[in-house]
Amino acid sequence: MSAPVPNYIPVQSRQPHRLIPCPRLERAVDRMMREMSSPLTLADLADAAHYSPWYLVRRFQTRYSTTPQAFLWKTRLETAASLLHWAPHLPIGEVARQVGFSSAATFSRAFHREFGFTPSAWRKGEPQTRDWLRETLGPQSYQPGGRIAGTEADYIWSFEEVAASMVLEEWPTMRCLYQREVGDYGSHLNEMWVQFANYCRRNQLDQSHWYGLIWNDPGTTPAGRRRYDTAVQIQPGTRIPRGFGECRILGGRWAVFRFKGTTDDIGPRWRDLMHVWFPRAGLTPDPSRPRLERYTADFGDGEIDLCLPVL
Repeated sequence: MSAPVPNYIPVQSRQPHRLIPCPRLERAVDRMMREMSSPLTLADLADAAHYSPWYLVRRFQTRYSTTPQAFLWKTRLETAASLLHWAPHLPIGEVARQVGFSSAATFSRAFHREFGFTPSAWRKGEPQTRDWLRETLGPQSYQPGGRIAGTEADYIWSFEEVAASMVLEEWPTMRCLYQREVGDYGSHLNEMWVQFANYCRRNQLDQSHWYGLIWNDPGTTPAGRRRYDTAVQIQPGTRIPRGFGECRILGGRWAVFRFKGTTDDIGPRWRDLMHVWFPRAGLTPDPSRPRLERYTADFGDGEIDLCLPVL
């Protein structure tokens, strides 16, 4: 039996799960996501948020209904589940190491406590894993945008078609201004992009490329925990306004899928990249960097790059 297929596709939702993030708490979340294999302590997370450890726990429980430590390990286990699927050649012990566990045995016990089945059962796609997918994440499907639904544009690309538009790139580390949304990956993100683009134009920020940072795999992370950032590269000395944050898109190797289209095409093209091309590409995803959407200044109607961080 094949492994369950995570839904990597942004799903349009009439009533999306949305949560207004707390910028200071999100600094702690950022450190969790960027230092996936590091032995982070509560003091480390409190330092990232500029809170005392006691106050960080209190704020986390009030805002996110959990503790920072529980959030950290849940995030690592969800990332591990994604790695187990997208990197089937990786030994379970190596997956454990990449998400901060000291041994495969410790990891397997924690994975079973969180999901109710073992890493091996998840990778094999045993019946209980499919039950978890259905009950926790909902329908495993995607919806193309309204302009292409039911048209010739809404079709599955072949491996050869995707491969012809793929290139491996080496990027330097970039300092960026960003704004975050927590909730579904859906059509409502267009509103976030319009507001972000208007801010960039008003403040004469770099408009050659804008970046959408996808931090969570919708095939392992419920809608209420998915994080998406809009980001633009900034120069040293740029003031970070209230409501925005500063981040770094780490350099390294990226597999880039370029196509011409609109935002309505993004869902189907992620499907083609992840479900058609990636399983045959022989690459390993990097869990410490987000997947990216890279846009030109003509956001939404032009060249769009879907970028996977790979080791």
